[in-house]
Amino acid sequence: MSALKALNLVAVPKHAANDPKQSRRNKLLAQLEQQRELARDENYVVRRQRWAKQADGSKQLVEHAKRVKRWWRADGSGSIYMVVRYGNKLLELDKGKAAIAVGAKDNLVAVLDAVILAVSEGTLDAAIEAVSKSGRPIKRVAA
Repeated sequence: MSALKALNLVAVPKHAANDPKQSRRNKLLAQLEQQRELARDENYVVRRQRWAKQADGSKQLVEHAKRVKRWWRADGSGSIYMVVRYGNKLLELDKGKAAIAVGAKDNLVAVLDAVILAVSEGTLDAAIEAVSKSGRPIKRVAA
């Protein structure tokens, strides 16, 4: 017991991965990183791995490309507008405003960097939480 008295004993800290706000933030940051790569390179695709059954019946891990959909588009005058999505829903960045006016396509990476910084700081946590709670209710089957 005297050996333990020399150590600094503390309670086990809460695991950060169980924090729902941080999990939502990390999910959105991963998507924003993909959008930034897509803005830099129009041919950017995400590589995924999955198990596929071969002709002889065995399973093999194969890599396939997953297309990344753009979160921006140009209007008739050539101005670029970008939205931020969480899942399949638009994030409302301000009351009644869900789009960001980027201007020229050259500004897109800088705007994405600013949005990534805002998400990292937790500025959009309330908007993310509002969108994530607005999903369909789970149907319960009566036993």
